[in-house]
Amino acid sequence: MKIRTHLYTTTLLSGGLFAATRSSQIAVSCFLSGIFIDIDHVFDFLIFSEEKFSIKNILSWCNELKWKKIVLIFHSYEFFIFLSFIMYYFPHNILLGILLGSGLHLILDQIGNCSFSKYHKPFPWFYFFTFRILSGFRKEKLLRQNLTPQSQ
Repeated sequence: MKIRTHLYTTTLLSGGLFAATRSSQIAVSCFLSGIFIDIDHVFDFLIFSEEKFSIKNILSWCNELKWKKIVLIFHSYEFFIFLSFIMYYFPHNILLGILLGSGLHLILDQIGNCSFSKYHKPFPWFYFFTFRILSGFRKEKLLRQNLTPQSQ
């Protein structure tokens, strides 16, 4: 999913939440978590890439599927369930905002990243951390190769 799409949708959700609740804590934490959940891409780049650190290199490493392994600790339904339990036992406006922002991000990625490229599609379980663990975080186990180009 493009950064711009996450920015627009998270801004809309945060604004809507602020209008509905008048809580700046919910709105700001929703916005920040909806955007900065992508920090795990930076962690993976630093761990697995042998490229020089730059935003351009991180984006191309992710978007052009240069990675051979990827962890994405925050991009997982298990992380979302963990946040839900924390929110249940320790309710707070900031936690609610984090839950909503990260949930929106995860859902948009699940829908929007149905195809990473013409020739690679993620398995439907890609956003389950358990699946990535069982796959050894390896690209060839996480993505299906589509030998025929998708119709345009």
